[in-house]
This record gives sequence, C-alpha cells and structure tokens, in this order.
Amino acid sequence: MSSPHEIIIAAKCPPEEHILVNIEKAGLNAVELYINTKMLRNLKKIKRSCKSFSFRYAVHAPNEGYDPVILAELIDDIKAEIVAFHDIYWEDEWEYIVKVFKDINTKLCIENVSSVLEPVKLMRRFGINRCLDLEHLQMQCAGVFEEEFLPVMHQASHVHMTGYFYGSNLWHTHIHQSPKHNIYLLNLLKTAGYSGFVVSEAKVSLQTLSEFKTLNEFILEWQK
Repeated sequence: MSSPHEIIIAAKCPPEEHILVNIEKAGLNAVELYINTKMLRNLKKIKRSCKSFSFRYAVHAPNEGYDPVILAELIDDIKAEIVAFHDIYWEDEWEYIVKVFKDINTKLCIENVSSVLEPVKLMRRFGINRCLDLEHLQMQCAGVFEEEFLPVMHQASHVHMTGYFYGSNLWHTHIHQSPKHNIYLLNLLKTAGYSGFVVSEAKVSLQTLSEFKTLNEFILEWQK
C-alpha cells in the first residue's frame, strides 16, 4: 500500500497484454483495469495477462452488470489494491458485494458521477470509500472550487484525473494534456494530505506507448 502522502500515477486500460507492455515500457508501475461482464467470462486470460507484470493494480468494476463473486476472484488473484464502482446497484446487491469482499485485502470505492455527494450514502451505510473523479467534479462545480475540493480530496481513497478543465474539450485525455492545470490539482491533492493512486483516465486512442512515456515524463518532472 502507499506510504503517507505518496501519490502513485496509474495508467488506465482494458486488460490487454499489448497495452500493458507499453505501460511497462513507459516506466509506469501502476494500472487501473477497466472491466466489463464480457471480459469476466474469460477470467483465466485476464489473470494470466495481469500476472505477467509487476504492476500495482486497481480495477474498475463493470458498469453494465453484476457478478461480484467472479470480480472478487480477479481482485484477490491479482492483488488489486482498489476496486472502483459506480452506484448502479440496489441496496441488497451492495450488501452482498460488501459480504463477498469482506475477507479480500482491497478497498471498495464508490465514484462520484453526477454529484460529489452521490457516494456519501454508501460511505455511511456500508463503510465504502470514496473514489474522487476530478473530471466529474470540475463539471459539477463549473471549475475548481477549492473550499469544496480540499475536503473531498482529504476523504478520497482513490482518484481519477484527466486533462479536462472547465470549458475545455479534453474529456478522457491524459493528465499531461493540461500540464499547468493538473500540476495545480496534484498540488491541491498533496495539500489535502492525499495518498494513493491518481489514475490518468485517457480514451483508447491515447493508450499508446508515446502517450504513456509523456505521462511518465510529466510526473517525474512534477515530483522533482
């Protein structure tokens, strides 16, 4: 797990070996895998691909289905530190998810999609952690509202970030696409005492070796 105040930059991609190879070549050491229910039907292949690398893993649960037992098997086998969910389940389904993951060494996190308050009921009811999506939050607040951002950054156990800033068209681009703005956000995370993954949520067309290299170079420069 992360040491105090350590921010680990992670790439985001499907569990496809040719993309994971490029992430490794770029020098990054953490990955958030996004999974759908169709992928989970080929669980052995996903496990085999992931265990070929020494990455620290997070996993984004499927947004279109419900199969917590198979998902938990994947999380446990690849030792994923985080599982991020959208709030798409009924309360009894959340109860079962919490039960299935009870003995697995990972953090369950709920992502804000429409509102930063959206995860709070699950955080209170089930002890689920906050996955803070900064692209979604900037859309909600029409920019960066520091008095709102710092408290929720402090609560976060996992962070999604892109190149987006309010008024731009940089949805689901890499963090380095907006260097000045995202240095500002990364520094806000440090000020809030955040420790954990910051996932660069870029679309498939930007999941390339050259983009991953630029991402790693940007982060190394920021960490100096």
